[in-house]
Amino acid sequence: MKVKVLLVDDHAFLRNGLKLAIAEQKTLTIVGEASTGAAALEQAANASPDLIIMDVHLPDMSGLEATRRILEIRPYAKVVVFSADEARSLVDEALEAGACGYICKQSSVEEVLEAIEIVLTGKLYLSPRVSAAILEDYRKQLVEEPEPAPAQPALSDREKELLKLISNGYRNKEIADQLKISTKSAETYRSRLMKKLHCSSTAALVRYAIREGIAAL
Repeated sequence: MKVKVLLVDDHAFLRNGLKLAIAEQKTLTIVGEASTGAAALEQAANASPDLIIMDVHLPDMSGLEATRRILEIRPYAKVVVFSADEARSLVDEALEAGACGYICKQSSVEEVLEAIEIVLTGKLYLSPRVSAAILEDYRKQLVEEPEPAPAQPALSDREKELLKLISNGYRNKEIADQLKISTKSAETYRSRLMKKLHCSSTAALVRYAIREGIAAL
């Protein structure tokens, strides 16, 4: 069975380029296109896509807001953000919204297809330019830190597994399914992990996982 893909971008030229590349893949099929957030929501409800390639800047709403709304009706769908904007704040917001990937529009077709393949296996994908910026920010923080950084807390195997799932874009229901626990327990474990690592958001957890080599990029 082919993976159903929805393309969301307000530039028809770019959508056509992606369509041509995806049409050549035996495991993928385009089930819809949208140039606005509203149309994306309608397509997501009607076409039941497995994967959405989402632009950030849409004419009627943020692509990240559209991502949040789509994942409310299609919680198991994978969203890959495809944007010319590499701002750290947008990457963080995309991860918070539930995206499993962030690709720069300067990326090659080969990288886009690689990102799709990686995300569909349940892993997180960030363009090298994006992940390098996260690591560089961390390096600068270490250099500028006047006092020695506190030792990182030791994580149990269970906590590492949970952190991997969070970093790969899994939401609480999916985490519960993977760990064979209740959704309420998944929420509790996530909250405890955030407190233990002093992370105030999902994006902060993902950055931690990248820095510590726990996230699979």
